[in-house]
Amino acid sequence: ISLLLYFAVKPTFETILVLQKKLAGSNEVLQKITQKANNLSLGKENYDNMDQTIKDKIFSLIPDTVSIKSVIQTLEQAAQTHEASVSALQIQPLILEPENEAQVGTITEVSFIFNTEGSYNNLVALLQDLQTSSRLLSIDNISLSKTNDGTSLVMSLSGKAYYLK
Repeated sequence: ISLLLYFAVKPTFETILVLQKKLAGSNEVLQKITQKANNLSLGKENYDNMDQTIKDKIFSLIPDTVSIKSVIQTLEQAAQTHEASVSALQIQPLILEPENEAQVGTITEVSFIFNTEGSYNNLVALLQDLQTSSRLLSIDNISLSKTNDGTSLVMSLSGKAYYLK
């Protein structure tokens, strides 16, 4: 009888142990989700309490529209300020989708290739200007080469500008 009881009760105890492990794992996940919700609430509260000038600066760095014109103006203005001539500006193909309320706050990028010609010092100053520009830009690749006459350099850079979708 004891042998039969052992085989009858053993699966029940195994099930209880498995369920206890699952419950412990679920409680851990619940604690992490609760902490994340609290952090998000605190972040939202901090954002709401932020000074409006800081919010405006964030919006100017990462606008909520594609605004290709502002990317072009930023690049051309930097080149003009540092006496470099723009030889090419190419915006990579971009698929525009209608606004979707479920995707509010998704950061999307616009890729570009920018070629400019000038002296070494002017091109370095141009890069520093782009780094501190009013539009958030990331530069992925830079290449420098001499022109045919050897008096100036051609800088080709590829990068990304960002916007909120």
